Amino acid sequence: MFAGRYLWWMLMGIGIFMFAALSLDYITWLMIQLSGCGDMAGACEPVLRLISGMLKPACIWTAICMLFMATLLRLHALSLIWFWGPIVAVWFVASTPILLFVAADAAALTQPAMLAVLPVALLFLAVFIAYLVIAVEDGDRPPLAASLPLRLTLRLTAVYGALAGAAFMPELSRIAGTLLDMPALSVVIALAQPYLQRVLTLGTGSMAPAYAVLAAFIAALAACLLPHAAAPQPSRSAIMLRRLRR
Repeated sequence: MFAGRYLWWMLMGIGIFMFAALSLDYITWLMIQLSGCGDMAGACEPVLRLISGMLKPACIWTAICMLFMATLLRLHALSLIWFWGPIVAVWFVASTPILLFVAADAAALTQPAMLAVLPVALLFLAVFIAYLVIAVEDGDRPPLAASLPLRLTLRLTAVYGALAGAAFMPELSRIAGTLLDMPALSVVIALAQPYLQRVLTLGTGSMAPAYAVLAAFIAALAACLLPHAAAPQPSRSAIMLRRLRR
């Protein structure tokens, strides 16, 4: 999937999500006012069940699946699916609870306290999606084909972001145990998460290390867009062969 089509699908997914989160509640209120069902007890239940119970969750999950599938197709087109596909999947899973919460209460997103507790996985995902929107394949260089230190920085910070997403996701143990039908796995994950959090925060209990890694991830992605950083350096054997030809 090329960059223009990827951007179109991402905007479609975001548009569906925003419509479900911001507009469906007002549409429900308007239908109740126009139908006059509020005057009779229980008369509005079919409307509420249809819109709030079926239509809104369907739109939210359709938008999330659309964003996820478009990102995977974009990675496949760029030949980045094998490493970045699982990383992006973890970021999406870790970001889904906050997306569902925002869809249920969109007004909470405007509160400073809400912005302060956004999961770090969502921030990694947003930055990476912004990078994928850029038509990096139009040049003579493959995407993310930076120097070895930059590639290593990108991969290490991405793995950190995935681990942080799993470590700071309270619902992970319940979801994993329910989907796999393994209650013991839920217990193991619940016991392992505090230790993983302690390691990722360097024992400080603060998210400052995670934000520092996020800053390094953003800087590495930005450096990959620079022509001199993205151009592969000739190997020593290629340089020696060029000298021999001279």
